[in-house]
Amino acid sequence: MTEAAAEIWFYHLESASVEETLPPLIEKCLERGWRAQVLSPSSERLQALDSHLWTWKPNSWLPHQPPGTEDSHLSPIELGVSPVGQSEPSATAEAVFLLDGASWGSLSGVVRIFVLFDGRDADNVSHARQQWRVAKEAGLLPTYWRQGEDGRWAKNG
Repeated sequence: MTEAAAEIWFYHLESASVEETLPPLIEKCLERGWRAQVLSPSSERLQALDSHLWTWKPNSWLPHQPPGTEDSHLSPIELGVSPVGQSEPSATAEAVFLLDGASWGSLSGVVRIFVLFDGRDADNVSHARQQWRVAKEAGLLPTYWRQGEDGRWAKNG
């Protein structure tokens, strides 16, 4: 029996920030019983997310481990530094979130990859287009999500 290919969803951020978009997506993954890994080449971004995930909305927090934490695999959410073009999702993460140009590596055990890219940043857009091409060439079926004026996300392809 062959393993199903991971889904790859591209989120084109135009008005919403990563800080606004990421926590609700992680919550949905946790509701499904998935572990999540958030990868970025920016340790500063991950430090900011480390603080943000504890306080992102009143009376709620997302349990996670910052990069480099021993036993981080025991937490349902792991933050990790990943140089652009190099990443290796942990074998126990079903959902992998790629920020700031981070790329995926092994897809073993991964159910869904989320590529969040800033549509106001030409380098982010260019890198996301390259990731889309790589996904298509790898036989994956990427899905494009764009935020409407009402703030809701709509699938476009």
